[in-house]
Amino acid sequence: MPCQFICPACGARYPTDRAIWRCECGNYLDLDYMPVLDRNLLPDEKSFWRYRQVLPLEDFQSAISFNEGFTPLVPMDFRGMSVLGKLDFMLPTGSFKDRGAAIMISKCKELGIKEIVEDSSGNSACAIAAYCARAKIKAHIYMPAGNSSAKSFQVRAYGAELHLIEGNRIDCANAAIEGATKSYYAAHAWNPYFLHGTKTAIYEIVEQMNWNAPDYYFVPVGSGSQIIGAYLGLQEMKLAGIIDHMPKLMAVQSNKCSPLKDFIEGKETPISSSNPSIAEGIAIHRPVRLKQIIDVVQKTGGEFVTVDDTEIIEALKASFLQGIYIEPTSAAAVAAIKQYEGKIQKDEKIVVSLTGSGLKASSKINDLLSE
Repeated sequence: MPCQFICPACGARYPTDRAIWRCECGNYLDLDYMPVLDRNLLPDEKSFWRYRQVLPLEDFQSAISFNEGFTPLVPMDFRGMSVLGKLDFMLPTGSFKDRGAAIMISKCKELGIKEIVEDSSGNSACAIAAYCARAKIKAHIYMPAGNSSAKSFQVRAYGAELHLIEGNRIDCANAAIEGATKSYYAAHAWNPYFLHGTKTAIYEIVEQMNWNAPDYYFVPVGSGSQIIGAYLGLQEMKLAGIIDHMPKLMAVQSNKCSPLKDFIEGKETPISSSNPSIAEGIAIHRPVRLKQIIDVVQKTGGEFVTVDDTEIIEALKASFLQGIYIEPTSAAAVAAIKQYEGKIQKDEKIVVSLTGSGLKASSKINDLLSE
């Protein structure tokens, strides 16, 4: 289905055969694209590419793929509450970001882009570096200098040029934008193709639940690509008559960096902290799509939940003892469930997104367990 870029701020439109990453007014771009899935036409393959009907690419034959997706949806128990864990840390580079990277880098290849710049706290960097390696696209990856060394090793292993930036995430993003003056800024927070990749997770969840939507979907939120993608997928499935209700989208952040809740309460979020959360993947003080994240959560009747590091560690340990080895950022979403004891009915279905592998943070996990 043909689509266009559209700016939600000024309404400007651009053709998608142009290599642009933001509107001339400076705002991010979305896609004017609302496909309808026909379940009868789904191919017999167990990867997210079975949903190509609703993916905004033109050349699927040349798409950059590891045949990824269809990660397990498994029962878990947390504080006596039964939940379903979506094991997206089992994707090729160890995080859900592979979904977005697959579509975004495939589009870059369609456009003939040979060199890109990306900034990330870690998982996006790994995913985009891997897909660029497969696409033979030169990747310049900008990461905060203090973040997980395992992720920086992974980025380098894929052949990307790594730029470690001192300071906070805003300093890192600014350095990347400056570096992108000579190449394409393939930023997961800005690029709408990335969002249409992440939406495949909710398609899988609904199909794995016999084409029923859950009642609650707990998601750790940094730049918001996963929760916005989930909303896009749910919108499409509602339009197609596949689901009859929207789950409550529950946006989970650390109490040390909670710009969503702060914005709702009229507070300023500090740009830096001398005591950062162990959930580094969601420590983004100024999400580019902040108002869009708030909008999709509120439209589903969801909530903005904050958790502290003690709760994250408790959730980590509970997950480990069920054989689920996740990083602290993922455990934040598990930790948030604690606040809904007695509030969620026993017959309501809860899904929690487990976004990143613990293998990326084993040194930090070892320290936490030792303490």
